[in-house]
Amino acid sequence: MGDPRGVGPEIVVKALHAPSLPADVRLLIVGSRAVLDHAAAALGRNLALPAGDAGWTGGGNAVLDLDNLPATKLEPRMPDAASGRASVEYIEQAVQLIRKGKAEGLVTGPISKEAIGAAGSPFPGHTEMLAALSGGARPVMVLARPGLRVALVTTHVALRDVPAGLRTDEIVEAACVLADGLKRLFAVPAPRIAVCGLNPHCGDGGRFGDEEQRIVAPAVEQARERGVDLQGPRPADTVFAQAMRGDYDAVLALYHDQGMIPVKLAGLSEVVDVTLGLPFVRTGVGHGTAYDIAGSGQADERSLVAAIRLAVQMVRAAARS
Repeated sequence: MGDPRGVGPEIVVKALHAPSLPADVRLLIVGSRAVLDHAAAALGRNLALPAGDAGWTGGGNAVLDLDNLPATKLEPRMPDAASGRASVEYIEQAVQLIRKGKAEGLVTGPISKEAIGAAGSPFPGHTEMLAALSGGARPVMVLARPGLRVALVTTHVALRDVPAGLRTDEIVEAACVLADGLKRLFAVPAPRIAVCGLNPHCGDGGRFGDEEQRIVAPAVEQARERGVDLQGPRPADTVFAQAMRGDYDAVLALYHDQGMIPVKLAGLSEVVDVTLGLPFVRTGVGHGTAYDIAGSGQADERSLVAAIRLAVQMVRAAARS
């Protein structure tokens, strides 16, 4: 459900009424029934879902009620430890269901990194948390929209720490996980991946930095030795346009905003957050908790609907691979 104080509950309610959801998919909403009912009432919708439990095996949409934040505690709409703790508990319970074979994929609503931090979570976001809950998998964060997929080597890291934190082996591992995910979960038989340079013009031969020569170029060579069609480093100011015209199946960006700005520039309604490298399918919305509009009924559910639809496609692709 995502952070109960954010827009997660209302986009869940709206998404459940979306006509474009696959008719043969059963959804178990892990969250707070009281909060979901509160959102449904505010939207004038009828939720009318039966209760699910830890032994849920399908049979129609249902709610697994953790009852960890009452609807009377939703205000003020801001991050705090209570909403952060509730968010983490939803995720932990959902992963348990998947690991027990009770569900085939996970779709997440938005959480607040500030709120889960206040609750004592050591993880900066979904990507790292899900990796730990899955036994230490090497996760790769991908944001996907029609015509563009962007993966990240580093995720939630301060910009000043990115150059010192870049490592050749991390780029290689990210490229390998990305290529495998594209093959198995996106049905791309021979993925073509471009990796960005770090500096303007890829450093112009070392004039504006030498990370491309010292770190990125060796990673390209090593990834290609492992059978990955990794190309680059490519200047970040042109490579995303090249990917959108079909030159590449995905772009591997070196830091958060280098990759996130291009993929979100055309709007968030079709952006889906994907975690590759996990032992299960995970997608999520491409936006945040939007506390400023939470509870107003203004939240757009289209990113959540897109995330559900993509998760279904990925689960089915995995079954065929």
